[in-house]
Amino acid sequence: MKSGLIRGIALIAIGIFLIYWAQSHSPKDLGQMIGNELTGSYTLSETWYYICMGGGILLGVVGVLRTFKSMK
Repeated sequence: MKSGLIRGIALIAIGIFLIYWAQSHSPKDLGQMIGNELTGSYTLSETWYYICMGGGILLGVVGVLRTFKSMK
């Protein structure tokens, strides 16, 4: 039970990080792109942006489901 809960919380955290990463390196927002260029940060291509967002959402949902399953 405890390891399932820890894995679920870890998956939620990784999912949130991937969503944050995609949003902070977004190719959509012009202001963010300019900020990334000025600070030397990386801007994702549109394909990788959607892959990171989808992966983050998927990991978050799986983490929530594992967490609920381990609490039963």
